Amino acid sequence: MKKRYALRFSPTLVEQPLVSKLVRTYDVDINILNADVASGRGGKLIVELSGSEEALRQSVLWLNRTGVVVSEMVKELNFQEELCINCGACTAVCSPRALFMDKDWKLIYDADLCVLCGLCVQACPMQLFSLSNEREA
Repeated sequence: MKKRYALRFSPTLVEQPLVSKLVRTYDVDINILNADVASGRGGKLIVELSGSEEALRQSVLWLNRTGVVVSEMVKELNFQEELCINCGACTAVCSPRALFMDKDWKLIYDADLCVLCGLCVQACPMQLFSLSNEREA
């Protein structure tokens, strides 16, 4: 089972080995999809956790007890593709290349690569992208 989460943590938690503890103690694999972390400032990680349903549940409980704010991520980005004019503005901000132009200059969206950062929502001049709300885990 795989689930995506946003992890928000305080400056004091930045110095703790949270990721290695999850892997060793709860037998989950962690794919870090996006990170904004700085010592003394706190941070946010967008991660995909893989493991059994119970391992994921226990991992989230432990993170919450540790002081990490855990939000389960939305499943997909909402994109009104039929209204797209293929300007490509969103591709400039899409680091994981989930949005790209094909050889015929048509915008392509690959949901499997999307980390749900929301930068395309801001970049699209036609306002064709939106994100649903995260759910607190």
